[in-house]
Amino acid sequence: MTPISFSGGAVAGYVRSTCPTAGIGPGALVRTLHGNRAIETLSPGDRILTSDGTRARLASVSRHVAPARKLCRISPNALAAGRARTDPNPVVLSDQQHVMVDGWMARAMFGHDRALVPVSAITDGELIRHMDLDAELPLFQLHFDTPQLVRVGGLNVLSSPAHQPETETPKHPAF
Repeated sequence: MTPISFSGGAVAGYVRSTCPTAGIGPGALVRTLHGNRAIETLSPGDRILTSDGTRARLASVSRHVAPARKLCRISPNALAAGRARTDPNPVVLSDQQHVMVDGWMARAMFGHDRALVPVSAITDGELIRHMDLDAELPLFQLHFDTPQLVRVGGLNVLSSPAHQPETETPKHPAF
């Protein structure tokens, strides 16, 4: 697995598409213009604060169901310094959801000051571990006009690009 190095600026250049199984579990708190809100309460038009403090208008929210064994529970003590003070609850993310890793962890694991990697690349079996349930759980994806890094439960999580209208396949004359 090759991490996506990140030195700031636009994320969009690094993202071609998101995995359909990426997503954020219910109950995760998203930082909005009006305070933290549970992801399942968000709707199109809400103003979300990005990781750099700018505002982005939420284009849509999608929901799908995934097997719990493909989800990871991230402890409040993992990844973000001071995270436990802002959100004492664990966050559930798909193992395919991209998160920003920075500081010593990014340098030690990926050789960069910052790296945008799927959660599966940083699972350790303790602070970040796969869920051991035979069930399916809902996952939510936040969609903006351009990909954004948003604060979810104290973590910097990559959003999904806005849904693009499907284009009609050109019709070719029959020969």
